[in-house]
Amino acid sequence: MFDLSVFSPLTILKFGLIGLAPILLWVWFFQRQNPLRNRYVILTFLAGMLSVLPIKLYEKYWGHAIWYFEHVNLFEHLADLVAMPGAPKLLAFVVVSGIVAAALFLFSAVLMGVIEMISGDNSFRVFRRKVGKIFESPFLFVSMGVLFGVAGYALSSVFPSRVWFFVVVGMLEEFIKYLMLRFSNEEKIKSVSDAISYAIIIALGFAFVENILYLQKFWASSGENSSQFFLFFVLRSSFSVVAHVCFSAILGYFYGMAHFSEEMYRDKAQQRKHPLLRFMHKVLHLKSGVLFHEEKLMEGMLWAMIAHAVFNSLLEFGQVAALVPFLLILFFFILHLLHRKDTHQQWGHVLSKPFL
Repeated sequence: MFDLSVFSPLTILKFGLIGLAPILLWVWFFQRQNPLRNRYVILTFLAGMLSVLPIKLYEKYWGHAIWYFEHVNLFEHLADLVAMPGAPKLLAFVVVSGIVAAALFLFSAVLMGVIEMISGDNSFRVFRRKVGKIFESPFLFVSMGVLFGVAGYALSSVFPSRVWFFVVVGMLEEFIKYLMLRFSNEEKIKSVSDAISYAIIIALGFAFVENILYLQKFWASSGENSSQFFLFFVLRSSFSVVAHVCFSAILGYFYGMAHFSEEMYRDKAQQRKHPLLRFMHKVLHLKSGVLFHEEKLMEGMLWAMIAHAVFNSLLEFGQVAALVPFLLILFFFILHLLHRKDTHQQWGHVLSKPFL
């Protein structure tokens, strides 16, 4: 965890300038691949930067945040919780995770509302309709609460608290990046490629602030050793940023497919579902288009969360040598997704306007 109180404006400026150059190179590269309006890029990057805030505040102030439930903190005070019987422990994780998911939603809604209204992109009425539409999404907070809760319950029983702490943090980070992306879809994202680009820009904003925190922490812990700091800076600017780009590229692909898939393709995808899933869909009276949309979003989030969890686990177990092959696997997986995108476009499975 980070002590945010040690960050003076001068400290933020110093490490911000150090970490900004590689981030700008990434932004320049992706702008050349799929040019977006500079104004939207800046606003999206800012949203990615600010999305770090609730994660760090949650880590620091949980014990004072929600009715003093310090013994069901996902990050600290695990001893009492782990000693509880299985069912109460699992229920505690699920309930708290649902509260966290809802809190992240509210933070993202307020943040993106302020950014878009200040920038003139949206009136309050338009943004309120967008929030309402997103809030109607089936299973959003229930599914996230159950997912985080089950993951926390399982990992806390198998791994030391420090290990599963970083795994769950990675999942929460991908969830809030997903929310930031989703709140900015109506006016900005016009294609699957746009969805991937905006998802990556959010990730770069997030990685930029995260790098400032890690650079300051390492500088203080290394005794201001310049040679060690330079090596750490190179590793953070390469491995960590590339990892964030890969996670968000995966999320952006599935987000784009959820919004721009042609109706016939959505129907065919639903027909290939397991009979039990199709039966549940009928019982719940969910339209195939809406269902496909939500399932694609969930699929993208799960892939991004799994990749982030593996990356954090490798770091925490000290398996730095395994990071290169892992990132190569992610890279080829993304190339596969991009090939699928091009194929869908050639066969007319992708629309020129969003589904919602």
